[in-house]
Amino acid sequence: IVWACSGEDRFQHTYPFMRFGSAAEVREQLWKWELSYAAQFVALEFFFRGFVVHGTKHRFGAYSVYVMTFPYVMIHFGKPWPEALASVVAGVVLGYMSLATRSVWLGASLH
Repeated sequence: IVWACSGEDRFQHTYPFMRFGSAAEVREQLWKWELSYAAQFVALEFFFRGFVVHGTKHRFGAYSVYVMTFPYVMIHFGKPWPEALASVVAGVVLGYMSLATRSVWLGASLH
């Protein structure tokens, strides 16, 4: 689904975030960009699935996944609407995966 959507104009207009001017710039900067982008996804998983889900599961139980999903979806506002809509499903699935495995690493690798 991601591959099919990636060719649409709304996704092409939004992504990639990093635009390069030359092949030399790609060789010099791409690894830094990819490393920081991956770190951002790991931090995102630690915050939403780690801090929010596991921090509130003692109070809300499995509903902590929905507590986390609401602000998770909000960070997708302004992106193409299929991505924003898919973030609802992804938030719930990744949240339950984190609860089941008691880890954020599976979500970080999938994200």
